[in-house]
Amino acid sequence: MHDTAIKPVHLPGSTSTAEKLCFDKNEFMKANFSVDEFLHKNRNAPSLEQLRDNLGLYLKGLRAAMIDLINEDYADFVNLSANLVGLDQSIETIQRPLEQFRTDIESIHSLIDENVADLRAQLEEKRRLREFKRSLQSLKRVYETTSKLQDLIDRKLSDEQKTIEAVDLERAALDLIQLKFHEKHCSQHLNAEQESKIKHLERQLHQHLRRFFNEALGHARNSNAEHLERCLRVYITLNACSQAEIAFREDVVAPYMSSVIGEQQLQNSPQGLAGIYSKILNFISLHMTDLLRLTLYSDKFPGFNFVVNSYWSDVETRLELHMNSIFAPGNSEVFYVKYKCTRDFLGKIEEILASSGEKAVTYYRQHKQTKSFEARWNLPVYFQICFQEIAGKFEGKLEPVLQDDTLVANPDEKSYRLSSFNAANEAMSRCWAEGVYLPEVFPKFYKLNVQIVLRLSRWITDAIAVSKGDSFAKSYSRHQLLIALHADIRKLDAHLPDLQRSIAHTVPTELRTKIFSDVLGKSMGALADTLSAHLASIQKTLVELLIGECETENVRQVNDLPRLYRKTNREVPTRCSAYVDQMLRPLKTFSQQHESQLGTLVVEQILSEVASHITKAYFAVVSDVLTSVQKTEESLRRLRNVKSGGSAPVSNSAVMSDDDKIRVQLRVDVSSWKQELSKLNFQATQIEKLVELTNMVEDSIKLKDTSA
Repeated sequence: MHDTAIKPVHLPGSTSTAEKLCFDKNEFMKANFSVDEFLHKNRNAPSLEQLRDNLGLYLKGLRAAMIDLINEDYADFVNLSANLVGLDQSIETIQRPLEQFRTDIESIHSLIDENVADLRAQLEEKRRLREFKRSLQSLKRVYETTSKLQDLIDRKLSDEQKTIEAVDLERAALDLIQLKFHEKHCSQHLNAEQESKIKHLERQLHQHLRRFFNEALGHARNSNAEHLERCLRVYITLNACSQAEIAFREDVVAPYMSSVIGEQQLQNSPQGLAGIYSKILNFISLHMTDLLRLTLYSDKFPGFNFVVNSYWSDVETRLELHMNSIFAPGNSEVFYVKYKCTRDFLGKIEEILASSGEKAVTYYRQHKQTKSFEARWNLPVYFQICFQEIAGKFEGKLEPVLQDDTLVANPDEKSYRLSSFNAANEAMSRCWAEGVYLPEVFPKFYKLNVQIVLRLSRWITDAIAVSKGDSFAKSYSRHQLLIALHADIRKLDAHLPDLQRSIAHTVPTELRTKIFSDVLGKSMGALADTLSAHLASIQKTLVELLIGECETENVRQVNDLPRLYRKTNREVPTRCSAYVDQMLRPLKTFSQQHESQLGTLVVEQILSEVASHITKAYFAVVSDVLTSVQKTEESLRRLRNVKSGGSAPVSNSAVMSDDDKIRVQLRVDVSSWKQELSKLNFQATQIEKLVELTNMVEDSIKLKDTSA
């Protein structure tokens, strides 16, 4: 049998066929040929019908090629079938040995599995026997150690009249450790009686160790700490540090604190709560000096924390149960004193722990009893009481908006001129005063500070509105109120940086960061902007009041000038009219009386606006008067011409007419107005319409001279 060579398939007329096909026939030869991919690739064929026809042509070509291949290699196909004759018999000959061989292998696998299972069972049995042997050995040691420990306790430790030796306790501790170790390995073989006996021995040992611990504490106070060191080492050996802490708390701390902490003791204490805390802290120096030296201030005996687990635990429990009156927030002043005293007390405990490192302080702060103790102090209620006291007193000064005593008669340099500002300053100062402020509620007190300023800002708005009303009737004038408002706002604005520095010094240490300083600065800046916004409103109100005093009737008196000079044969005017002084008097009075309070710049701004407003009205009235005079003059001229028959009258230039006198009077009045304004440090260009007014009266006279 020989291999037939595989020849390449050539489609008849492949060249022409390939040229006619709308797809690449080599796609079918790819190992990863996909019908979907083929259709997707040839989706742009002229049409599906043409694609179908081309596939049919290609199929015909393949069939023709297959027939040609068979015809060319016909001899090979015939030889292939002849070579397969007798192949089944050859296969059967080989099959029988192979099946026998497979059976033998399977039997060997089965045998091996049985041997492995048997071996594992034997190993498991050996292990159980070994464990059983160890358990029996441990059981033997348990009985031996139990007897030995019982004998040692009976002979050396049980005599209450005899002093316990440290070496006996150390031996008993080692025996107990060995007993517990072996008990763990033979627990399934111990009966209830034996387990009870072991627990009884353990309790006995801890009782004797506790007695020795108390004796060692007494020896330590007599400058002999060797027994205490050995006792602590025994506790560490037994991994019973918590037992030592419990013993110290119940035998030493509790008796002392029971006579110190209580409502009766608090009432009888001359120094109040501070005296109680002082006695509680004295316990450390009296009874814990050597304990702290060995356990807290060094790494010689790790695992103990007598300050938190013994001392503080007992103190905190008794404070909550037997002195719970200290937590009552009914009286804010009493609550503050008690809380401040308590915070100092807790701080001294932290100072003691700080010598051991930050970890000890953190453990104390996170201790569940510390958290419970801090939660008992109802700081939100305390702040609410302070809020009612501070805000209530402040609000009482603001309602009604204006009172007879709102303007302070003779304020000193540090005080404000308005009682509302004094009340606000007092309220803000009280927020940070000793006896009120607590760092734990800093956000609430700061918020109250901001609320006070904003409430004062609202009162300023209301006060300005009332000052504009027609029903204003107080012992002080509108001017006095507005000027006091202006001065107090500027004074309070200047005080805000000092307030910011004061707040920054009282803020809790953990908040003293650059971010907090920036936020505080922006907040104070916003409050300053809120207050400063009222200054413009006050100045506007002052301008309106001054305009009302200067302009209404005084400017209208200009209209009376023609009546005063026509047909009255008055002298040529050389002095200004009385209305000019009447317009100027309020301005001069305002400048003289209030420049020291408002400042020169503010007074000039107010007077400039008032003078500009009056000058514009003055300009309008003078313009009307000059126009009226000119029309009257022309009418009289036409009348004279009619009476004289059209001949030009002979004018007497030496005699000034009534209309000329009116023009001269206007020029004198305007010049006087301009001069008086210059005395108030105003240039003509600073006052609206003043230059135009001056030019108008001058031009009226020049035009008259020209026409003459």
